[in-house]
Amino acid sequence: MRKLFGVLIVIAILVVGLGFYRGWFTLSTSNPEAEADKVNVEMTVDRGKMNEDAKAVKDKTTELTDRAKEQASEPGN
Repeated sequence: MRKLFGVLIVIAILVVGLGFYRGWFTLSTSNPEAEADKVNVEMTVDRGKMNEDAKAVKDKTTELTDRAKEQASEPGN
């Protein structure tokens, strides 16, 4: 059970890292007041960018599988 939990944590870290790299998630802070010790942090999720990237992956996967099927159906391979 500990291995499964560890694998899930690693996958979550990879997804979050990829999300920040691809621009799916952004963090921003507002200017804190000089007297206050609090800082507001805001996280924004760009669902449109996530959907675009998912569609691009789906299209590329379809293209690669179609090419592999064509090559496998050619005689002599």
